[in-house]
Amino acid sequence: MDEMTLLRDLRAGIPQPDRGRLAAGRRNLLKAARGQDEARRARTGRRLAAVGSAAAIGAVAVVSGQIGTKGKEPGFVPVARPAYITQPGSAAQFLEQAADAIARRPVPALRQDRWVYVKEAEANATDQEHRGLRERESWTRYADPALEQGRAGDDHSPREQYRFLAGLPHDVNAAKAKARAFCPGDGQESRTQHEFRALKVLARSYPAPPEGLATVYRALATLPGIKAARATDVLGRDAIAIFLPGNGQGDLREEFLIDPRTYVYTGSRWIAQSDRKDPQANAGDRWRKGDVIIDDSVKDIALVARRNERP
Repeated sequence: MDEMTLLRDLRAGIPQPDRGRLAAGRRNLLKAARGQDEARRARTGRRLAAVGSAAAIGAVAVVSGQIGTKGKEPGFVPVARPAYITQPGSAAQFLEQAADAIARRPVPALRQDRWVYVKEAEANATDQEHRGLRERESWTRYADPALEQGRAGDDHSPREQYRFLAGLPHDVNAAKAKARAFCPGDGQESRTQHEFRALKVLARSYPAPPEGLATVYRALATLPGIKAARATDVLGRDAIAIFLPGNGQGDLREEFLIDPRTYVYTGSRWIAQSDRKDPQANAGDRWRKGDVIIDDSVKDIALVARRNERP
């Protein structure tokens, strides 16, 4: 199976997957996106308030609907076409500001018997059979021994990620070293790419201890070449996209999105790194550099008392 077929088939036909069932598919997505032998992963928003450093980060994004061409095979329609305008130092400034705000938050109240509820919306422009926006819900045990101590490979329970973040040293270099060990590399990434990937995993943690999450943001701010840009997610919400530029990540580059008001993770999206114009390929396998190919946004996330309960 080629990598575009893998992307197109990802998650198809799974109405309510839980974290364990999604794990392999998400790893395959990153494997296809980076074009490597192995890849690893782990896994709310309002309009932008133009204050502080967020106001200094600019971008334009036009969100397209997925519509076909009447009477013939529909052409490829990207989720969006972002045009970034960034200022030097703006990413580090925004991440430092986010860290300061996160660190002032209260420590969340935790119970070992809770479940993490997540409601997400996804648009996948490579999936020609399921066009447009799709929603899914999942419930993950906060404390799940099956996802701890390496039993699930690269996946970790919310409890294990929380404990890891709580134990992070404040020194950002030491924190980056621990993050690399927590999310091991496969030898095909640069050190900066490895650290960015590992820190992305930790930035998505829910629930998260404020000091630990703040350290993750401060560590991200020190990465060479880190960029930030205003973006619009698939739900039409303003966000700040954090990413590393360049073509060293394969066909697709992953960005993760932060709410510019609450500074929490709100989703991820995958951007085409180069044109793909093969005339023999299906419409969903052709795109232009800069197209948003997949946009996965968090609509709601909360701790609940039991599986299938909603907040």
